[in-house]
Amino acid sequence: MLTLSGPLTQLEAPRVLREGEAQLGQVREAGTPTLCVDCAGLSQVDSSALAVLLSWQRTAQSAGIALDIAGAPEALSNLAALYGVESLLATVPASAEHHHARH
Repeated sequence: MLTLSGPLTQLEAPRVLREGEAQLGQVREAGTPTLCVDCAGLSQVDSSALAVLLSWQRTAQSAGIALDIAGAPEALSNLAALYGVESLLATVPASAEHHHARH
């Protein structure tokens, strides 16, 4: 599980990108088929957040790892829809995640 929190904007994107790429490398070495990215703690996002997630998605696909993005804040989902990339991000809306947690 890779948990994102706080802002993920142009300022934080290079550091967060490197951290996620390192985690994907560890997942690949461990032979784990899936990495879940928990975005519920993100407080602020811009298009840089999408760029980071899409980069991780490409890296994961090339390594044969499924990248599940959970808890995407509405702002991130809206950006993905705006740029037409929502289908590339295997997102689970935050509302659906909370719904499942109650059962």
